[in-house]
Amino acid sequence: MTTSSENENMELYYEDPYLKSFSSKVSSVSYSNSHALIALEKTAFFPSGGGQSFDTGIILGKKGSAKVVETKTEKGQVIHICVLEGKIEPGEEVQCKIDWERRYELMRAHTAQHMFFQCLSRFFPNLYVIKDNIDVGRHALFIRSPEPLDFARIADAEKLANQTIKEGRRVIVRWMKKEEAEKGDFRVKLDRIKGSEVRVVEIEGFDKSACSGVHVVNTNEIGFLTLTRLTHEGDEYTLEFEFGEKAKEFLLDMKRITMSASSILQTHPELLERTVEKLKTENLVMQEQLKELNEEVLSRLEPTIKGSVKIYSKIFSGMDSKKLMDKAGELIKEENTLVIIGNRGERGFLLIAKNQKMNVDLKKIAGKAFEIIEGKWGGKEYFVSGAGKAEKLEEAIKFIIENVGGLHD
Repeated sequence: MTTSSENENMELYYEDPYLKSFSSKVSSVSYSNSHALIALEKTAFFPSGGGQSFDTGIILGKKGSAKVVETKTEKGQVIHICVLEGKIEPGEEVQCKIDWERRYELMRAHTAQHMFFQCLSRFFPNLYVIKDNIDVGRHALFIRSPEPLDFARIADAEKLANQTIKEGRRVIVRWMKKEEAEKGDFRVKLDRIKGSEVRVVEIEGFDKSACSGVHVVNTNEIGFLTLTRLTHEGDEYTLEFEFGEKAKEFLLDMKRITMSASSILQTHPELLERTVEKLKTENLVMQEQLKELNEEVLSRLEPTIKGSVKIYSKIFSGMDSKKLMDKAGELIKEENTLVIIGNRGERGFLLIAKNQKMNVDLKKIAGKAFEIIEGKWGGKEYFVSGAGKAEKLEEAIKFIIENVGGLHD
């Protein structure tokens, strides 16, 4: 979000982003449900902006205290949403303290995000920022790219980011007229700017962007940066990142996992990627072979006879559930036929079907069978299916076969 400043309160968070405590007079106090909504004449509580989350903290009055659980802007005024104990009244002088640990994490993360995007842009031209998410515990960049983002070039971008951190570049903030911004050589979404001025954040000689968030004053405060997760849908990518000690801890965890996986697969860490690719290819071949074998077994399925009932039963692995249902539909055209088929996958699939003329209470059978596999089911009077625990399929099918004779309508 790149809006200009229009708040009526004096914005101490812009004057000094490192201000941890301050005093102010209370402008107004109102209430919404169980919360007090407090406005101050001046505030260092940041109300969110530029994708960065809000500040929390505490406001201390003469007769009460207010825990600030959220800060937001309403009609040009910064509002502190509080859990109030005692009384805080308009006009009184209050002492305020920001949750500095939270704020500093958000400041570092926000500057890191600006820098990381610039680094990525140097290896992937034509990136477009959709939005940012700078919150405690989650730092994410949402971008659109006309070309796939590969890990090799992302790693190059990470190296550049960490080099820029080491260089200790200054982070400079200034305001400029909207007309000037239209001619500027920096990232800005002019359609989001409501006022006449634009706040510009520059990582000296490296990156420049319109932004309403609060930042550190030097890149070396970030410490270290690494990508922690990459997901995408089409050309839209989500890149989650970590910085500082948490980034180093993440990399140590990844090293442990890599070393452990290499040991399990009996390969060297530097060969792990190639080994996994080989295993994936072999697995796909085996899945195709299993699919062909399953289809052959399904086509040759023979019944067992229990009294006057023909029972087709089998447990498959990785079979297409639709093919199983189609086959069951064919088989139950035969008189006095019951079909019980299981399929092991991520979960266990169970299908129970009968010839429509059979005098068997299928739903009664299903109720007990799906209770065994701890699953949910649905269907018709003669055809039901559902999913549950794969390891319980054999027990459920055995129960049905043993009790089918006693479950008549």
